[in-house]
Amino acid sequence: MSKIVGFFTGKSKSRPIWLGWRSSKEFIIATVAFGIFVDILLYSIVVPVLPFALVSRAKVTEESVQGWISIMLAVYGAGLLVASPIFGYIADHTKYRRSPFLWGLILLAASTAMFLVGNSIPVLVVARLIQGMSGGCIWVVGLALVIDTVPAKEQAQSMGFVSIGMTAGSSLGPLLGGIIYDKAGYTAVFILAFSVIGFDIIMRLLVIEKAAAKQWITEPAVPDADGANGLEDQKPEATNARREENIRDVMLNNRDANTVLRKESRIPAVILLLGVPRTLNSLFITVMLGSIFTAFDAVLPLRVKYVFHFNSTAAGLIFLAIIIPSLVAPLCGKLSDKYGPRWFVVTAFFVCLPLFILLRFPQKPEAGHIALLCVLLFCIGFVISASMPGAMSEISISVVEFEKESPGIFGDKGAFAQAYALFNIAWSVGSVVGPLLGGFLNKAIGWNNMVLLFGFLCLLTSFVTIWYTGGKITKDDLPWSYVIPSERAGAEGVALDALPDSSSGEEKTSTSKAGDNVESAPLDSIAEASSPGPVEADSIAKVTDSKTA
Repeated sequence: MSKIVGFFTGKSKSRPIWLGWRSSKEFIIATVAFGIFVDILLYSIVVPVLPFALVSRAKVTEESVQGWISIMLAVYGAGLLVASPIFGYIADHTKYRRSPFLWGLILLAASTAMFLVGNSIPVLVVARLIQGMSGGCIWVVGLALVIDTVPAKEQAQSMGFVSIGMTAGSSLGPLLGGIIYDKAGYTAVFILAFSVIGFDIIMRLLVIEKAAAKQWITEPAVPDADGANGLEDQKPEATNARREENIRDVMLNNRDANTVLRKESRIPAVILLLGVPRTLNSLFITVMLGSIFTAFDAVLPLRVKYVFHFNSTAAGLIFLAIIIPSLVAPLCGKLSDKYGPRWFVVTAFFVCLPLFILLRFPQKPEAGHIALLCVLLFCIGFVISASMPGAMSEISISVVEFEKESPGIFGDKGAFAQAYALFNIAWSVGSVVGPLLGGFLNKAIGWNNMVLLFGFLCLLTSFVTIWYTGGKITKDDLPWSYVIPSERAGAEGVALDALPDSSSGEEKTSTSKAGDNVESAPLDSIAEASSPGPVEADSIAKVTDSKTA
């Protein structure tokens, strides 16, 4: 029995079976992406079902259906808003993230069961509340788990894989919910739900975190060529090891023997990070991406029904034009890791302006007009997918940037889960604002004016986000004098400049021992990190001791 428990938990005295792939970054990323896909799928799969369930099961009058749907939307948001920072704090203050990651799945299964058996308003409302809490847990802990697993130079690429799950879940949910409910009834919808939950449970139980796997993995020692500690004496294996550093390792390596650590702040990280321009910029991008993407959920089915006379199935299939481009997100994330996310994000929002304006032209039930609509939706899906990985990775980089200015303020674990709590809240705000704004504008000023307004909102976003995406803009970020972040000297505000570039094989360092001369690293940030430079007054007042990274 103990062997069975150890197999699924990874907590055994002997080496777990299949440790290699169970702790691999590929499997962990796939598990998180699928978990987020399941969460969004189960949230959205009940959207087309709820109006009928409220009438047939909860005995709500037709006149009251819209009001109760709005209440459930608000309840879901309340659950997510409360749970996200709580689970973020818990995940940042526990040894491993695996346990809270499983808690979210338990909440999701409980809410789904309540939807299945619920036949009264209180039960359905509580089910939606618990579903919001599960979303707050799964997203926050899952994204932090990815950050813990992947090398710092592969963050955006990894988030690209996760964003595929986000896109697919939100688009396929309403389609599958409507079709299954029409063909097989209410219960069949939740048979599908429990099927994907069962598969999700297996994947999460198989996961072994990198931190837990280290006790069974012996890393070879990497001695210097002549016993010295200089960078010039490091072997290639050492360079490869540094490339595998995750973002938390980067945070800790920004400290050195002269770093004065602050006492961990009692103010929650979610509040502290709201004062960081780079974080606020990333959250604004997230709200806009969520709004653009989800606005189509409210207006596109009605549009194709009215213009092209599509039935519900055809109206659902039109969303495939937005889902398919999300497959390029990992590639766009990889490019963001290398070249920085600024111009991917700015260009994506700028290009959305003509794309949204062109959505005015498909107006006839003809093959050419249908094809034009699909092409435009494909292009919009592509630019959203191109910008999302970079925006998601900016969240964790802003934590490192903040901690570098106030070392120790988040403790040794960092505040990455709490940072992604803010991301989760921002995406949810966009998911609420998008459908409400799109539906209201479509009804008030019509489709043509609505898409025009959304286009200008995207143009405004491109101008606003140019300043802090990828750090505060410098002359090296300008198109006519652009320098790849990993090759810059003295670039301020780019927390990952000092990392080895995973694509070039060159190595840079962010710290040095006191008194050492590192001539090969001309970064201003090295001098700042390695010298006992000025420290904030409150940091000195609260310091208890000095630590080495």
